[in-house]
Amino acid sequence: MHLVTKRLHEQYGPIVRIGPNHLDLDCPSLIKTCLDRNGLWRKTEFYAVSGVLHEGKVAYNIFSETNSAEHARIKKPIAKYYSMNGVLTLQPHIDNVLGHFVRQIDARFVGTGEEMGPAFDFGQWVLYLGWDMVGKVTYGKRVGYLDKGYDFDGTLNVEDKAMDYLVTVGMQPGLDKFLDKNRLYRIGPPSFGSLVAISLQHLIRRYDGSDKHDPAKPDFMDRYIEAKAEHPDIVDDQRLLSYLLANMAAGADTTALTLRSVFYLSLKHPSVWARLQAEVLAAPFARKKTMDLPASFADARALPYLEAVVREALRLYPGNCFPMERYVPAGGVTLPDGSFVGEGAAVGFNAYVLHRNAGVWGADAEAFRPERWLRDEAAGEGEDAFRRRLTDMNNCDLSFGAGQRKCIGMNLGMMQVYKTVATLVALYEFELADPEREWRIHNSIFPRQSGVEFRMRKREGVVVRGGLDLYD
Repeated sequence: MHLVTKRLHEQYGPIVRIGPNHLDLDCPSLIKTCLDRNGLWRKTEFYAVSGVLHEGKVAYNIFSETNSAEHARIKKPIAKYYSMNGVLTLQPHIDNVLGHFVRQIDARFVGTGEEMGPAFDFGQWVLYLGWDMVGKVTYGKRVGYLDKGYDFDGTLNVEDKAMDYLVTVGMQPGLDKFLDKNRLYRIGPPSFGSLVAISLQHLIRRYDGSDKHDPAKPDFMDRYIEAKAEHPDIVDDQRLLSYLLANMAAGADTTALTLRSVFYLSLKHPSVWARLQAEVLAAPFARKKTMDLPASFADARALPYLEAVVREALRLYPGNCFPMERYVPAGGVTLPDGSFVGEGAAVGFNAYVLHRNAGVWGADAEAFRPERWLRDEAAGEGEDAFRRRLTDMNNCDLSFGAGQRKCIGMNLGMMQVYKTVATLVALYEFELADPEREWRIHNSIFPRQSGVEFRMRKREGVVVRGGLDLYD
């Protein structure tokens, strides 16, 4: 959808009619108006496709609920747990999984001395990392993909098909009533039965105390149970289960695709990779004789070029490539060209398109250039001019959406990405398995990449505080 939409905008301009009552807008000035903080611009039925039919009734989660008031009601009990302060308490879980990832790739793929290890599918392994991380912060337990090294329960394959279904049938959401929400016979997409079963099993074990959970290291399940006690009128066990499933279904792929983009695009641009390595290796946690790893979020977040690389990777390949659609509310809206759009029309904003708007990002908007996020002192850019330019870029950044419905998991996702990049760059040297080969993008809601294959080796003289025992 995003590739078609981009071609249409190139042909017809910033306002494209893509359906009888549907406009797609490449209009940065309207983002704050239409993706608002008050919920006046209601989500379209595109999102409702990801609802779940349960006992003859469709249940919606914090992503799929289109009613703004109901969304605010079900989000309120858990919103504080996704704040930056809330997710910082999850660092021990992320460190555990990141350390386990290091042990697994060390044993399987990483070379030592002057020898690079064998080529391997780094992109697939960061997907396993993403799923095990989200399992650990949600249930307090890794799912097991890093241990087994493959999609042992079929969930990853189901996730891909479910996302393809949503982004395809979402274009004609009425079809969903006959396919997924068919009360007589469900036709598709594949069911997340295994994920539901795992979530339910973890919840039961947490209730009966058989999971040997350490309450000193709280996870999201602890927080949801706390929310149930504080808001019994909103959070029952079914709602609690929907929180768990939303965390699992939405929290892994986006982390993996961002890590793929960061490493692949940086390695494809040697000057970027050299600058990123130099900055990480000069950081206090890495320049000690004994490295203090995994890198803390505070340490990783303090690296300006690492931040620029991450944000540039997300700009080019955001975690969503679907048109964020809203219904025009009462009173209508006037577009930048002066035309009026009445109440009830649908308007969409596609991050992939808006992130390539030359009016915001410059003539090289298609290029991977992390330096755009930094002040250009060589060109004489003053601090005030840079702040204005940065504000314009931030206002057009839809990597996690915008307004009231901005992705609730943004802080957690960014913490995972920053910590992982800083830790792996400090520990390893990387090279593309085949410098002439381009990756492949499989277009869906998420831009799933394949062909992200690297060779790696441990950096010479690297000693980690506590050795591998640190990761147990």
